[in-house]
Amino acid sequence: MDATPTTEISTEEQHERVHDALESPLDTQWSQVLDQWDSGTLAQKRAVRAYVSGLRNRIIQTLDDLDSVDEIRQALAVQYLEMKCHWTLLNTQIQSQTARNGMPDGPLMYRATCVSLIIQAIEPLLSQSRIDTLTQMLAEPFD
Repeated sequence: MDATPTTEISTEEQHERVHDALESPLDTQWSQVLDQWDSGTLAQKRAVRAYVSGLRNRIIQTLDDLDSVDEIRQALAVQYLEMKCHWTLLNTQIQSQTARNGMPDGPLMYRATCVSLIIQAIEPLLSQSRIDTLTQMLAEPFD
């Protein structure tokens, strides 16, 4: 997407790239992560999978509704920012639980891991300069 700004592609190609990045590869990665969760019950694993699938599906549906390359690029940046914020909040909660209890909630850790995979899937669809700008924005202290 942003990674090839000098070569204009069609809206259809943009949509195809989004689907290629966010569907099958993420499903495979989530399965691999959740298969490693030995202490997780089947119900817990399904709940984490439903949670992150819902996030991913909402991203795809939002992007599918857009009709221009520029709108898709802008929305991808916003979705990336949203997922980074989401992961940051999950991570903050994990750190708090660890400090308080010595160990965080298992489902919370796996949700955070799977959300981080969504972030990683979106990154190749953005330019490095866009990623750097968004990351810098999140690093700024809030007053």
